[in-house]
Amino acid sequence: MDTRLFEDALILLEERSLTAAAARRNVTQPAFSRRIRALEHWIGRSLLVREANRVELSPTLLQSEPQIRALLAHLRQLHGHLKNSEGIGEPLVLVTQHSLSVSVVPEILRKFRNSGRTPQIRLRTQNQVSAMSTFLRHEGDVLLSYEYRELPQVPFDDTVDRYVWRRDTLLPVAGGALRHDLLEGQILPPDAPCIDYPAESFFGQILTLHQNRAERAWTGTPAVESAFSVGISQMVLEGSGAAWVPHSIIQNHIISGDAVILSPEYGRLPLDIVLYTHVSNPRGAHFRKTVADLV
Repeated sequence: MDTRLFEDALILLEERSLTAAAARRNVTQPAFSRRIRALEHWIGRSLLVREANRVELSPTLLQSEPQIRALLAHLRQLHGHLKNSEGIGEPLVLVTQHSLSVSVVPEILRKFRNSGRTPQIRLRTQNQVSAMSTFLRHEGDVLLSYEYRELPQVPFDDTVDRYVWRRDTLLPVAGGALRHDLLEGQILPPDAPCIDYPAESFFGQILTLHQNRAERAWTGTPAVESAFSVGISQMVLEGSGAAWVPHSIIQNHIISGDAVILSPEYGRLPLDIVLYTHVSNPRGAHFRKTVADLV
């Protein structure tokens, strides 16, 4: 039995579409359909309801999603255990947001080195929604993510452990020539260019909540919109516009004077940097405990 066929079934359950599932598996739809038929042949019953003009997931397949997830998670753990028992090291898969990969991940690795330990890590960087989805599919041992306390908590159940490693802050900053044009008290001129996050992005949701309560409104001329905070920080340093950037990304440039923090009237937004691990994943739990001890 090719266990990849169960991975196909799980992706089909997540996408609810043969076309989208085939795209994720990087195969044509006919090829993907043949793989699903192979799984049906092995099971001995249909997993899809095929009609003249549409194909739907059968109730049997829908009801089996928890068991399929558990099976694949167990197989991955068994695979890792067998490899490690033979002395073959398998990298721990750390899934994280793009912004944390350039700030907090190097910090964690530095602390490991200073303690005399050198973990093997395979880093996967994605936006927050994709990173959480990857983690929930058990395709990562550890999820490293931001949380903002006024947004709804992530919908993880008691099969996932949560550990707040440390805090960060989303700061309003300016750099380049723009930092010399600020008004008294580090206030932006009315026509200052600004770099915004899309409203549906993680930081965009935070700023949407904040803007109606801030002592001073964030006004200016929108110059760029981007969800990529690392790129935004570079644009700030070039003077392309003022923006909200995590302190962990911009702190060295604030110390050097290449960027300045704007007036407290705009606000300061506290963030939690959180490590998530599956209770059933001992490698992930060991990494989380080790990171906690390195604080």
